[in-house]
Amino acid sequence: MSDGQLTAADVPALTAGSMLYSPSLAPSSLEATVAWLTDLLERGGPLRLVPPRALPPEVGCAAVCVIGSGAALADLPPTGDEFVSAVRELERLTGRPVAAVLPLSAATVSALVPAAVACQLGVPLLDADGMGRTFALIHHTAMHLAGLPVTPLVVAGTTGESISLRVPDAWRADALLRSGIDALGGWGALAAYPSTAGELATASLLGTVSRLVEAGRVLLGSRDPDTVVARLAAVNGCRRVGRGRIVALEHLSRPTDATIPTHPSSVVVEQVGPDHRQLRLELRSEVVAVFSDGSLTAAAPDLISLLDVERGVIAPLDSLWPGDLVDVLVIPAHPVWYSAEALSMVGPVSHGIPLDHPRRR
Repeated sequence: MSDGQLTAADVPALTAGSMLYSPSLAPSSLEATVAWLTDLLERGGPLRLVPPRALPPEVGCAAVCVIGSGAALADLPPTGDEFVSAVRELERLTGRPVAAVLPLSAATVSALVPAAVACQLGVPLLDADGMGRTFALIHHTAMHLAGLPVTPLVVAGTTGESISLRVPDAWRADALLRSGIDALGGWGALAAYPSTAGELATASLLGTVSRLVEAGRVLLGSRDPDTVVARLAAVNGCRRVGRGRIVALEHLSRPTDATIPTHPSSVVVEQVGPDHRQLRLELRSEVVAVFSDGSLTAAAPDLISLLDVERGVIAPLDSLWPGDLVDVLVIPAHPVWYSAEALSMVGPVSHGIPLDHPRRR
């Protein structure tokens, strides 16, 4: 990646980095999106990747992402015009052209799609996003914390149908969209947070797209787990909580907050080496907490990933097996996520774990 440009040669690193920041899906689920983005960049040339401050402050912008199920996206791939349609309808609703886009969340497929959309629209991709990772709900963003409205928003489906929405309270957007997304086939193309480059210069999380490429290069550049962890530490502050073998995978029966789609389960890791600690990972749609011998060691909004030690790659959460040797990695979130307001939205309590975050003790 040269200064200010994203090329087809950067797509493998962007993809690898995006899987680190949301390891819930297998890489195979991204194959169609990777091929789509690569083709656009090969045919259209490099994409401008710029910080919001590089644009005039009045330039109109929008956040773009896939909303709904990543598995549904793999089963019902886009025809190619859904995201452009969503952006054009958002322009009609706001009366302002969208001259740059950014990822709502710079992780997994929602890190790749905005680059493809920017190529289609012929506009720059902002080197910024709203989450710095991925969260379950579309108002879980730095823009929301900064006071920017999530709506009006548009969700376009593969059948040519679309949903437009305005809400006075941001948290209502997800509740109102959920049944509509199901009716569209399980996923939709979202264009939201209509704003300006000047607003996003202070309200978004900066440098997150280029950070994905840097992290992806680390993951592609070595299969030695110790080397990977050390190099990631220099990119994003990654640390290893422990190394051990998975000894149990458990599904939980206790209820969870109905406002956040979850698949509750636990992974138990017996640490190897002199410590012999037991690490228990609590999973929802991501790893939301790590307990070490019963003590809370890390929790959302920390990003918690597993590195397959024997293969030197990030282990998708849907492919874990007893006996796997893994490194439990913790990457700190952006500092904005550790405020009291942010932790109430995305911290351990929001996932049914009634404990203070380790950083707040």
